Amino acid sequence: MKLEARQIEEFVARYGERAAPAERAVSEAWWKLATTGSEEAREELVRAGMEYNEIFSDPDAFRKVRSWYAERDEIGNALLRRQVEVLHGAFAACQGDRKTMARIEELEAEANALYGNHRASVGGREVGENELREILRTSRDDALRREAWEASKSVGREAAPLVRELARLRNQLAREQGHENHYLRSLELQEIEPGELEDIMSRLEEATETPFRELKRRLDEGLKKRFGTDRVMPWHHADPFFQSCREDLAATAGEAPDVDGFFRERDLAELTLRTYDALGLEVRDVLARSDLAERPGKLQHAFCTRIGREYPYDVRVLANVRPGAYWMETLLHEFGHAVYDKHVNPNLPYFLRGYAHLATTEAMALMMGSLAEDPEWLSSVAGVPEAELEGVREYLRERERADRLVFVRWALVMYRFERELYSDPDRDDLNDLWWNLVGRLQLLERPPGRDEPDWAAKIHIAVSPVYYHNYVLGHLIAAQLRDHLERYVTRGPFYGSRSAGLYLLESLFGPGARENWRDTVERATGAPLGTERFVESLHRSP
Repeated sequence: MKLEARQIEEFVARYGERAAPAERAVSEAWWKLATTGSEEAREELVRAGMEYNEIFSDPDAFRKVRSWYAERDEIGNALLRRQVEVLHGAFAACQGDRKTMARIEELEAEANALYGNHRASVGGREVGENELREILRTSRDDALRREAWEASKSVGREAAPLVRELARLRNQLAREQGHENHYLRSLELQEIEPGELEDIMSRLEEATETPFRELKRRLDEGLKKRFGTDRVMPWHHADPFFQSCREDLAATAGEAPDVDGFFRERDLAELTLRTYDALGLEVRDVLARSDLAERPGKLQHAFCTRIGREYPYDVRVLANVRPGAYWMETLLHEFGHAVYDKHVNPNLPYFLRGYAHLATTEAMALMMGSLAEDPEWLSSVAGVPEAELEGVREYLRERERADRLVFVRWALVMYRFERELYSDPDRDDLNDLWWNLVGRLQLLERPPGRDEPDWAAKIHIAVSPVYYHNYVLGHLIAAQLRDHLERYVTRGPFYGSRSAGLYLLESLFGPGARENWRDTVERATGAPLGTERFVESLHRSP
């Protein structure tokens, strides 16, 4: 076994050296496409992606890795065993027909460019997502709201054929490897058992059913009064997908506090720095490399990326910031990803210099993003005067709980829709399937006669498939992590404590991917992953 271990070590090291420049090239190309939307950037992303995939496409090398993976329990060195597990996932993701994989790369780049460049039309003029969001947040004009809501879905008609073709091709690759479809293959590559995930999602659906129905009833009553209607339609909600309800909740609160006012004259980047400084986590270098301003051609969403895995790490955030609570939360969220990416131990082997799992980095981001409306954070870190917070604290806590509840129901739509999409991408009732799920899980009424591919307006379905459940798992982990920090580490709010920052460095960020994600969660939060803490947070009184 010693000779075999040396062979494995040499093989893994050799592939790390080959992967490093290719991985960096992919990240750079993706950043360029997201920031420019240019045809040149799209072509470069396709080329870089194919070169990266080529490194792990060798079927003979994969057979060797697969044999080591099958016998991994016999590898005595835990770090080497984990590298074999991670490398097996990298190879498995890149197996298949070269032409099919090239076509997928082309379509994904085309979809990224489409979502980045698309601008909706309202009132005969082009508007971006921030403007659409502002109309749905503030306008009382029912006709304008409907036009804005429909415009927010207009990219779906262009994207739907791309999504269907991508789903067919992804399924084709999955079946070549013995999987029923891409959905199940993706879960395996994410080290998630389908039955385990279904159990978690079903428990959350059951636990949220009654409180969500009560919340939706309250929201509808407020929205009916606000808009003078007896029928609440999707465009009466402030979020075009009803994945958030913060603005809607204001309609039930009478003279609702102006939460955006806390940030209207503030420098959101500076507040982000102040937040992470309080934890002892430096992000000025990330901020210096980031792109936060709106402009034509730029992707209208937000994300964090790390360019390669070489140290010092090159971590960047893309956003489209406007003053307000939405973008305050978004910056805190994305820089939560950034501090995780930045502080992975650089002495780890190449393939372990990453987060333990998509869900663990989402947990950190979600925990940090939630601070934007935390009354104590607003007071102690953002410096909002106590006089402005007087009488607002209970409202803010209720708003945060309600928003989590609404998000879970929305995530259940995404989870169940994608599972059905990959069961049969050619089914002709996807529009009906989408609205049936939206009606059952979100209690939204389908506009009469509407038969548009509204499902394809959600960018994740096209370019980040089989991902949304990681936000849900992230919420579960975040609830456990914050509870553990404040119960055992800081004995109070975690966000003002360098002890919390140090704990995160040592227990979550630093270890990277050196162990499987379930072990990481249990070690960092003090308990195996469960739904209990998160469900408690939905019912906890202020």
